[in-house]
Amino acid sequence: MSTTYNKDLVHDAIRDSLPWYRNPGLVKLYLLLISPLLTSTAWGFDLSMTNSLQSVDTFMNNFGNPSGATLGFFGASASVGGIVACIIGGPLNQRFGRRMMCFVGGLIVIGMGLMQTFSTSFGMFSGGKLLLGLGSNLQQVAGPVLVTELAHPKQRVALTSIYNTSIYIGLIIGAWITFGTFSMDSAWSWKIPCILQIMLPVYQVVTIWFCPESPRWLVSKGRVEEARQILIKYHGNGVEDAVVKAEMQEIIAGVEADKTELKFEWDAVKAILGSRGNRHRLWLCFWTAVGSQCAGSNFISTYLPEILEQIGMSTSREKTLINGISSIWCWVCALLAAFIIPWVTRRQVFLFSISGMTACFIVWTALTATYLRTGERSCGIAVLVMIFIFNFFNSICWIPLVITYPLETVTTKQRSLFFAFTMLTINASSFVASFINPIGIQNLSWRYYIVQCVFNTLLGLIIYFTFAETHGLTLEEIAVVFDGDEQFDNAIARAEYEKKVDVDTHEEVTDIKV
Repeated sequence: MSTTYNKDLVHDAIRDSLPWYRNPGLVKLYLLLISPLLTSTAWGFDLSMTNSLQSVDTFMNNFGNPSGATLGFFGASASVGGIVACIIGGPLNQRFGRRMMCFVGGLIVIGMGLMQTFSTSFGMFSGGKLLLGLGSNLQQVAGPVLVTELAHPKQRVALTSIYNTSIYIGLIIGAWITFGTFSMDSAWSWKIPCILQIMLPVYQVVTIWFCPESPRWLVSKGRVEEARQILIKYHGNGVEDAVVKAEMQEIIAGVEADKTELKFEWDAVKAILGSRGNRHRLWLCFWTAVGSQCAGSNFISTYLPEILEQIGMSTSREKTLINGISSIWCWVCALLAAFIIPWVTRRQVFLFSISGMTACFIVWTALTATYLRTGERSCGIAVLVMIFIFNFFNSICWIPLVITYPLETVTTKQRSLFFAFTMLTINASSFVASFINPIGIQNLSWRYYIVQCVFNTLLGLIIYFTFAETHGLTLEEIAVVFDGDEQFDNAIARAEYEKKVDVDTHEEVTDIKV
């Protein structure tokens, strides 16, 4: 590697940079990033309503008390829209930029929130929910990518980890609005939560254009100077300091070293899959996405009312109250984890989480079986306690890292497409889990939980043997973990040579003019 690029010096410069709250440029940037940081709130609000509305008698009676497969499709419909969004979202995100997708997705969520409010049939309501999933996932394909690529290297992991905790803002707002309206003896008991879910998307579509575009996306489009000025303005607070210079050098080299061609052609697909590093990336994206939906969290996020019915908590007040408290608890756990994750290794977090979740599910299964056999209320309360402990283990890992880990394992050119694949897998696995879980619970009762215990054990083995460590590395350095350092080193050297030629040429021209 050229002597002008020194990895240790780059890390020292990042470490010694001012705290963000003492850098006015970063303070402004992070205030502007609130808009993309909140893109998962619409998904959280929808999950909360999926859960809470099943506890509202007026809603269930109005739409004929759906159950079984009909209720399963209702719970899974947003994921169907999400699958479509992830298929088209990656290429659109790469072509039009991150901000445009946040904007378009927000408009769709607003329109479908209004459609749900004035639905006249359960099919119409589920259709609005399906299209709301489309809009929400268009936002989610772009929002975290924009946050990751704009954040200062010193705060990147913390900010990206914080991103998905905003799903709980939607869950909390939706749960407590429903708790406040469930007792109303009119259709407004469910219409008020539906119409209020458009509040944050309205804020997002207005403010997203004040946020700068991703410098890495701009470089990939040849707009290098525009990207440089964004980094100088926000990261360097108007000065092209050592960190900004290192960032630009790494971004340009990373884009140049990445030979990925993102086209819908068979040769391009073969080129991507032909790389061992890319196959490893796709493997990690796939299992991180599946784990976030199928490690047991889907039981609670979508069908908590049915679980509470099993343990004797059947009133609307009990269900909506527990749902609201659970959402706050999960948000606190996830938010605390977002600040701890930058200081510990990814594998430690994944393994600690899946081990705790599996242990909780084993105890949960035994307690549910005992309650259904004996009817002892203490066993039902113990199940509720296990649900809260399970939520702790889930929230500290799968909420922040399902975004952070896939985004940091891929290169700039890959990021929008590979993350779209991650979101596609999230929605597909969520659809499967959401659709079969109520059927499994209805037909197998507590025995259905045994399947979950086995799956979690297998997932833990996959994490232990195949998950790569990315702790403490910049985005471009993580690429070297998968691809080796030869391409990156050559690109760094080439970028330095071209910069030197530009400087020499500029000096010669200056001399001539003088």
